[in-house]
Amino acid sequence: MHTEAELLRTLIRRTAVEMDELAAHGEPAVSIGHRVSMCNYRANRLVCDAADRAMQVHGGMGYSRHLPFEHIYRHHRRYRITEGAEEIQMRRVAGQLFGFLR
Repeated sequence: MHTEAELLRTLIRRTAVEMDELAAHGEPAVSIGHRVSMCNYRANRLVCDAADRAMQVHGGMGYSRHLPFEHIYRHHRRYRITEGAEEIQMRRVAGQLFGFLR
């Protein structure tokens, strides 16, 4: 999980630098929207996977409301839908990779 988090941090920082560079040149950030989608998709997936593993390790207590894992999982699972379904995020990235969004 730590390795995944470090990879995600690197992707987020790289995307932020690109957004800053675009803003400095007066260009719209929409041109790297696919990178934002990659960050969003992986971050939401990572937090849900981490909460799921924590719930699994703690057994029944992990699923109860006595520990924060259940709340974290439920709360962040919602973002996989409201921030744009994962399928939409993946389609946006694929569209950029295959030239449909250019």
